[in-house]
Amino acid sequence: MKRRNFLATGGAFAAGLGAGIATGSNPARAQAWPAREVTIIVAVGPGSSADAIARGVAKVMTKEIGAGVQVKNVLGGAGLTGFAELAASKPDGYTIGLVNVGGLLVFPHIMKVPYTWDSFAFLGGVAENYYGIGIAEASPIKTVEDLIAAARTRRVTYSASAIMNGVAMIQLGNAAGVKFQFVPSSTQPEAVAQAVGGHVDLVLQTPPDLVPLIEGKKLRLLASATGNRWPNYPEVKTLKELGYDAASVVPLGFACPAGVPPEARAKLEQAIAKAAGDAELAAAMRNLTIMPRAMTAAQFYQAIKSQEATVEGILVAASMKKT
Repeated sequence: MKRRNFLATGGAFAAGLGAGIATGSNPARAQAWPAREVTIIVAVGPGSSADAIARGVAKVMTKEIGAGVQVKNVLGGAGLTGFAELAASKPDGYTIGLVNVGGLLVFPHIMKVPYTWDSFAFLGGVAENYYGIGIAEASPIKTVEDLIAAARTRRVTYSASAIMNGVAMIQLGNAAGVKFQFVPSSTQPEAVAQAVGGHVDLVLQTPPDLVPLIEGKKLRLLASATGNRWPNYPEVKTLKELGYDAASVVPLGFACPAGVPPEARAKLEQAIAKAAGDAELAAAMRNLTIMPRAMTAAQFYQAIKSQEATVEGILVAASMKKT
């Protein structure tokens, strides 16, 4: 997937603006949305699957709205910094963000955050990530049963660039009666490097993060931590197939700050829907082992909201919920 901004010409906008001034119309109406570039905040780094999705969506959106769309990577706090910046952005339709379960369901339960559900307006969903357990090639742990056995005798650690990646590990620990220690990382490469370097026992990330290291014989895929086997490693079973009710389910989509004018929000929803149905983008996502999943604004909201009680229960069981 090409990673660049796709900037449309402003001729049509300029012509419309000139016509509005000539007829003496309201200046606010002359500045109909979009009058300038739109920014997509992505709370993870370049090279990640989320970043690739955002850039693919930006390409389709540019054609749909007739204005430039750029991706802005905002790192820090395992994703919290990006959510906070999105919530604090001016609600004018020129800043949207790629959002997921972690920022909306996990962070508010484990720490003080500068936003609530009401800080955002949902625009639609486009995908769902695969997750997997990667472990160093040289590790003596060869199976999930080995992993559980190790956790009964010592502290077993895992890295992840976002808390929600590791929900499957919390569920696995609950099901097996053991605990795994989460070691947060700021970026995907950092999370993977922790496992490759032996600083943690395993890593929970997506295929784009893990596959190059698996192919390079640095990591092994111990199990799929989502509901399906990975297409490029069909022989590797899911945790559920191994008898554990554990899976990290992270639908991906877009939101804007609450209060965006209805006209701009409607156009944003339309542009996101167009991207979600784009065959070229869907093919590109499949090539990255990302599941295309088109969702309306209401469907995307429900896909995340429906997990709230489950996630809270997991965090309580893991002693991670703030008091």
